[in-house]
Amino acid sequence: MKMNKKDFDALCEAIEGVMENHSLPVIIKCRQNINYAKDQFVSFCWHMFRASKFDAKGLYNHGLNDTHIETALKRILSDFA
Repeated sequence: MKMNKKDFDALCEAIEGVMENHSLPVIIKCRQNINYAKDQFVSFCWHMFRASKFDAKGLYNHGLNDTHIETALKRILSDFA
């Protein structure tokens, strides 16, 4: 994974903030209701990213792209795969 530990930890905290503000059944229901995408898990990861309101500018400034961010999101949310 190309993302450095500081950025990864910040992203983890942002995603954990979403999980703390919503009950596990709500998050699981969101995951199960994604039916329009070829890869539901990837869509779920990006939904969680958007819900976290994480400022991705810093990630892009560090030379990362959406593929790098997606890899980190998959790792963070692997329990929901």
